[in-house]
Amino acid sequence: MAKEVKEKKESKIRGNSLGAAGFTLGVLGVLAFGVIGLVISIVGFVLCFIQQKNKPTKLGKAGLILNVIGFVLSLVYLIWVAPIVAKYLQNLNSASA
Repeated sequence: MAKEVKEKKESKIRGNSLGAAGFTLGVLGVLAFGVIGLVISIVGFVLCFIQQKNKPTKLGKAGLILNVIGFVLSLVYLIWVAPIVAKYLQNLNSASA
C-alpha cells in the first residue's frame, strides 16, 4: 500500500517538470527582448505544449500564455523599437564626431 502511494507521488512530480520548465522560460521570455527573447519563448512554448498534450496542468497553461506574450513582445521590440534605438544611437554618434 505504501509503495503505491510513493509511486503516485513520484509520478506527479515527474509529470509537472516540462510545465515548470516552460513556465520558467515563459517568465524569462517576457523579461528578455530581441532575438534572445524569441528563442527562449519558442523553446518554452514547445515544452509547455508537450506538457499540455501529455498531462494538462495549470502551470503548463500559464506557461503557454506567458510564452506567447514574450514572443509577441520580442517581435514588437525587433520590428519597432530596435530600429528607432539604432537610428537614435547613430545620430548621437555622428553628432559627437
